[in-house]
Amino acid sequence: MKLAVLGPGALGCLLAALFHEAGADVSLVDYRPERVARLRLQGIQVHTLEGGHRVIKAPIGLGPEVGPCDLTIVAVKAYQTETAARALPGLMSRGGLALTLQNGLGNLEAIARIVGSQRLLAGVGLLGVTRQDEGRIIYAGKGVIYLGAPAGSRVSGMEVAAVADLFRRADLECQPREDIEAVLWEKLVINVGINPLTALLRVPNGVLLQLPEAFEVAVAAALEAQAVAQAAGLTLSGDPVARLRQVCANTAANRSSMLQDILAGRPTEIEALNAQVAARGRSLGLPTPVNDLLTLLLRAAAQSAPFQVG
Repeated sequence: MKLAVLGPGALGCLLAALFHEAGADVSLVDYRPERVARLRLQGIQVHTLEGGHRVIKAPIGLGPEVGPCDLTIVAVKAYQTETAARALPGLMSRGGLALTLQNGLGNLEAIARIVGSQRLLAGVGLLGVTRQDEGRIIYAGKGVIYLGAPAGSRVSGMEVAAVADLFRRADLECQPREDIEAVLWEKLVINVGINPLTALLRVPNGVLLQLPEAFEVAVAAALEAQAVAQAAGLTLSGDPVARLRQVCANTAANRSSMLQDILAGRPTEIEALNAQVAARGRSLGLPTPVNDLLTLLLRAAAQSAPFQVG
């Protein structure tokens, strides 16, 4: 099976490195020729919290150079999905699959507008990986990857199992799920609580447990998201408040992806997280005042850099 990993961010670099080490025919795909040249020269540098360091020279190229693949994994930031999806017709072989492993909601719809929904897979990755620099990542901890065929997909159970086995051969725990859309929402419920609060306060995840007022806001955002999911007919597992507390504790030292984006002056994924909860709540007639406010605050934070003092 020929693979492409679309996007040289933290997750994309990790997946390309692990698949290459496992002997898979994989290429990391980028759209910037100068970065492709640089990453080809330096390789993907993988660091661990224990001090380990290795350099993996996985193949890296532009989309037209990589050519048709049996599986293309979309690993770009949510706000890059529409642009990245334009490369998919040239990357997907006849009968090929596209798998989104991205945060938030709306990515499937954006990809389906380009290549249709019949050959799409949705995935949720719970991996600890941070981008330090271009091609340089910290692999902080293993976690499970869930994947499955969302509504409108005609990917068979046998094909889903084959993709899951591919991940396992790369030493990544992977579990097929028939309720993958509920799994997407379960991760979203946690992200809409943790990500915007840590970004606004500029603190690691665990600090939210030490700030009762901040944790209260995070809980309120999570409960609103849970209510919207239920109104949409999805059944989510577990108590969102308990899960939120557990994730903050388990990832206490982690900087959320949204905090990393704010600190680096990059756009955030607020439009795929809290803004999605707010928009879908409105369509269902459900008020989501906390997610509305957090969306506005993160939009303002992203625009405020030129006016900041000190």
